[in-house]
Amino acid sequence: MALDPTQIGRYKILGTLGQGAMGTVFLAEDPALKRGVAIKVVRQGLGDGGVLARFRREAEISARINHPNIITIFDVGEDAALGPFLAMEFVDGEGLDAHGEAGPVAPEELMSLLIQAAQALEAIHREGIIHRDVKPSNFMVAKDGRLKLMDFGVARGGDASLTTTAGFLGTPAYAAPESFSGSGNLSEACDRWSLAVTAFELLTGKLPFAAESVNAVLYRVVHEPPQIPSSLSAELRAIFERAFAKNPAERFESIRAFLEALATALPLDEESRATVRAQLASPALSGGIRLTPKPRPLRIPKFVWMVIGILGVIGLGLWAFFALSRKAHAVAIYSSPSGAQVYLDGADLGRTPLDRVVVRGGGTLRLEKPDYLPLERSLDEKDTRLDLRLVPAPYSVRVTTEPSGASLWLDGMKMGSSPRTVQVSGPGRHQLEVRLEGYEPWSSGLNRHEALPSPIQLRRKGAPAEETPKNKVKKVKDFLKDLLDE
Repeated sequence: MALDPTQIGRYKILGTLGQGAMGTVFLAEDPALKRGVAIKVVRQGLGDGGVLARFRREAEISARINHPNIITIFDVGEDAALGPFLAMEFVDGEGLDAHGEAGPVAPEELMSLLIQAAQALEAIHREGIIHRDVKPSNFMVAKDGRLKLMDFGVARGGDASLTTTAGFLGTPAYAAPESFSGSGNLSEACDRWSLAVTAFELLTGKLPFAAESVNAVLYRVVHEPPQIPSSLSAELRAIFERAFAKNPAERFESIRAFLEALATALPLDEESRATVRAQLASPALSGGIRLTPKPRPLRIPKFVWMVIGILGVIGLGLWAFFALSRKAHAVAIYSSPSGAQVYLDGADLGRTPLDRVVVRGGGTLRLEKPDYLPLERSLDEKDTRLDLRLVPAPYSVRVTTEPSGASLWLDGMKMGSSPRTVQVSGPGRHQLEVRLEGYEPWSSGLNRHEALPSPIQLRRKGAPAEETPKNKVKKVKDFLKDLLDE
């Protein structure tokens, strides 16, 4: 398209967010709800009926799953000029692939991103859905550090309406060997493999089965061991060799097991490792439910439905009796830092510190606080006091320099060149350094809520320091004084 459209469907187009080989994503406004949305359209020539079916599949999956780490789909339609389009939640950030372009991601930030990715995958696996195309470009990282999984166009699930053909539709470099068999007998192990490839790429900056052609990539994935850099420790090498086992039964049994192994082997400080393990202990990372095809519906006589209805009423009454008979008990809930909003199975309990809350039975606690990752924990009937530690969420900092092209270093690790949005892991203090040949280096500590100078003015080496307004005023006063003395 030579020019951006001004409207797609009912949506007013504000600009272009990104463009690739398959299509374009536009920033738009929903005039009915006055909110920003992202509109995805396919490249001209690809807008056949299959595209609309894929878009509808994404919308159906979004309707089934409401999760903070999964993109929300608002609408599906067809535009007279552009064909099928998908309206989705707008995420102010960048793709995980762009996020990792500056080089290997720091271990603390890597674990934060992978835990959020795992939460998204566990959520769809519990619904019997396999994504089949997990890769960095299918994750968005918002400026507040929250990661979101998107693009369910080739996902498979137990519902026939969510099932594609048995052919391979993913991305070869990230796909598990069994994806190429054509049998259609796929499991969650495919997504676990792809997440391991994503983790490997973010950690090393390389792909484990890279090759010069697609056919060569396919051969390496199916027949050859991963290409693991010698710089990785023996512990990390063993972890990835297991994660990339050709036989799915020989890999890690769950995403959580893979992440727990990574947390042990990565060079994390003890405080960061403890917080990561606390996140991995959340019930939200429980391993998911394996995909089992639904049987075809049976024709059931009316009298059977009547019996089922009577039994259902009886069962509901028994459930209510036992639910009400659960013993109520008091529990104190504290968080570090305090001020976190606490929910029990979705019910709002208030903000920490909660010195005494009366609850009935157990359930799942969820703590939410701005600038911190949400924390989930199971509540047992025996719990009387909980002291929970929240993990700061990653955040991003936009760095521009004058002149541009300066190399950016965060905590001693190169993050690319200016201008660039730098992702900062939440915990601890961080130091940004700007370097450009022929100019004095510039450095500053980073704070989540303090913006950097825009742009950062770099000073040439040997150049006199720039006069401040105060110095200029003093020079004028001195000149006038000397003039009057004469």
